[in-house]
Formats: sequence, C-alpha cells, structure tokens
Amino acid sequence: MARRAQRKNCCACCVSFLISTGITCLFLWLTLRTQHPKCYLQSLHIPSLNTTTTNRHNGHHNHPNNTVFFHLKLTNPNIYTGVRYNAVRLAFSVFTDTNTTLPFVDATVDGFYQGHGKTADKDGSAVARSGGVNHTVALAENGMVFVRVEFATEVKYEILSLFSTKRHRLFGGANVEVNASSGEKVGPKGIRLGKVPPRFGSEAAQVRGFRASVLGLFLALFFLTGFT
Repeated sequence: MARRAQRKNCCACCVSFLISTGITCLFLWLTLRTQHPKCYLQSLHIPSLNTTTTNRHNGHHNHPNNTVFFHLKLTNPNIYTGVRYNAVRLAFSVFTDTNTTLPFVDATVDGFYQGHGKTADKDGSAVARSGGVNHTVALAENGMVFVRVEFATEVKYEILSLFSTKRHRLFGGANVEVNASSGEKVGPKGIRLGKVPPRFGSEAAQVRGFRASVLGLFLALFFLTGFT
C-alpha cells in the first residue's frame, strides 16, 4: 500500500510539473513572440498637382515644384521587443489605368532603432522625375489621381535587450487617392501600407498574427485538456 501511495504521489508530481512547465513555456512564447511592425502613410503632398502654385509671377509662370513630400508612421506592437530598421525604401507610382502603374519617384528613410511598443514618425521628401510628374499631372481627371505607394526594408528584433534575431524582410503597399487640385492625400486618416495588390478593388491579405493567435489558443487547449 505504501509503495502504491508513493507511485501515485510520484505520478501526481510528474503531471503537475509537466502542466506547470507547459503553461510557463506557452506564456513565454505568447509574451516574447515577435509581431511585424506596421507602416502607415500619414500624409502625401505632390506640389506639381497644386494649381494654386502655377500663378504668374512677374509676367512668367513659376517653375513647377517636382518635390514629393510624405510622412510615415511606423508602430512597434511588441511590448518586450525593440526593432532595428535598415534603410526604408519607398517607391511612388501613378496609375495609368486599372492595373498599370508608372514610377515617378523613389525615396529613402535612414535606418533607425524603435523601442518597445513605440511609434516612430518619419518625414521625407524626394525630387520626382520630370517625365513622371508631367504624366501624373496629365492623368489628373475628375479631380483625383491614384498613386501606388510601396515600401521595403529589413528589420532585426532585439528581445528584452538581451539578444537579437536574424534580419527579416518587411514590405507592403497601398493605393492612395490624391486630390488633383491641392496635390494632397485625400482624407486625414493614415493609410496602412500592407499586402494590398497594385490594382483597384482589392483587399488586404490576412495578417500573419491571426495565425499565430490561433496556434497559441490550440496549444493552450492541448495543455489544459491533455493532462487533466
């Protein structure tokens, strides 16, 4: 009888240890797993589209401003993980029809470090190719122009400031409506540069974080039901 009691106690201890270890590992995985940062285009200004800048000055038209101005917001959703960015490359194209775009300017934002759960705001500008700008102005019909904005970079995650991961490629894009009279992006709300194809009427793909959440729920149910 004493041996049976000892075996039962031993088994109970083993089961308790396995459950505690499993729950601890699951908690650590859910806490320290990395999520990709999100990039938003907060504003976009194409002065060459602004008709008010073409007023006469001293009997002559002013030279068109071929500079493109933009404002990015990058959010880090990771509470315990910092993000170190390589240079963020941006490409701007104008839609010539429903599925065709014409590049007219490229820009680069210098690499930087983003702290845990922080938001980074980056202003930038670049001089557009004159041919692309002229074509963009010619395409301004019905008071609007549609511009394709894409970004690409590589990021390294620094977990708890103790160790770093390998570099991961990060990219995305969005179709942006620009007012042909003011040259400003339509609407004050930022536009997520996600996995949106370069054509009209498309929706963003599902976010990878959803699959990770489903996997975490499955593992939790497995540990809770497998050892009870």
